[in-house]
Amino acid sequence: MAPPLPELPETADGRLYAEIQRFYARQVRLLGEGDVDRWALTFTEDAVFEQEAPADKVFAGNAPPVRTGRAAIAAAARGAVGERRADGRVRRYLIGMLTVRPASDGAVHTRYDAVLVQTPRGGPCELHLSTTGRDELVRHDDGWLVRHRVNSHDSVAGSHTGTEQEEHHGRSDT
Repeated sequence: MAPPLPELPETADGRLYAEIQRFYARQVRLLGEGDVDRWALTFTEDAVFEQEAPADKVFAGNAPPVRTGRAAIAAAARGAVGERRADGRVRRYLIGMLTVRPASDGAVHTRYDAVLVQTPRGGPCELHLSTTGRDELVRHDDGWLVRHRVNSHDSVAGSHTGTEQEEHHGRSDT
């Protein structure tokens, strides 16, 4: 007889899970299409965006690894998108392995794996990087906004996949 499966942590119901999937689908499409202004609106005004990444993989390579505020997040993304457009590169963001956990304060904590695929002008598609993302989302009007994002690039020495505590950005849901 096989051992029992471990209990899974409390997760979102199907409706909430689908809402969060739609949020990410829209968000990554906006960034992939280079619509930085609309993409930035998917973050709260005071959002924090952290990247645990090699210097050349932090957006345009000249952005700080931690950006605070929608304007700073948009500025870093704008530089990266501009560089890609100038070089004729197309980038797509694929998100999967999504975990959605509601918090007692109404926020939602997510964890996902992301693969960034890039196609240079006239060239073959290539894997740009893979990363684990951990977000804290808050409801806004009829949708969601990112309040805190941590992206851990797999190529970083000592990169981790995130513990329960890290997934909740150091906060307890109880």
